[in-house]
Amino acid sequence: VQQDGGSLMAIQPNRMETLRLESKRGKRMIELPKDFANRNVLVEVTAGALSQSQVIVANSMDVTLADSFGRLQITTKNGQPVEKAYVKVYARHHGGQVRFFKDGYTDLRGQFDYASLSTNDLDTTERFSILVLHPELGAVIREAAPPKR
Repeated sequence: VQQDGGSLMAIQPNRMETLRLESKRGKRMIELPKDFANRNVLVEVTAGALSQSQVIVANSMDVTLADSFGRLQITTKNGQPVEKAYVKVYARHHGGQVRFFKDGYTDLRGQFDYASLSTNDLDTTERFSILVLHPELGAVIREAAPPKR
């Protein structure tokens, strides 16, 4: 969704609102409705011929990547490690092919090694896409470079 705005035409909105702006310049803060709190949403704003969309992924986690080691750590907003968060990793390889790379769960320290495999797939990897899911804390998507060898 973030890279291909044309695919948004197939998505039907759950809610639409028309808002009047006080002036033609400046900013206006718009709060999400309460029924969208703690949910993943796609917000699209249209004004005349202009249109802008933004994916908002709800989460209560901090994800720290150490790309030089191919590891990540997940903590709560107050710094506590998040164990048993599901991590799914896809890799883009030379030539543009994207395929599943690895998945698993964070350990007691909230850490996960996303780059180590017993195959040579890391040799052809150009970029990682990492999805982190936790049932109470939400979801996070990150991209990372493969570690240098």
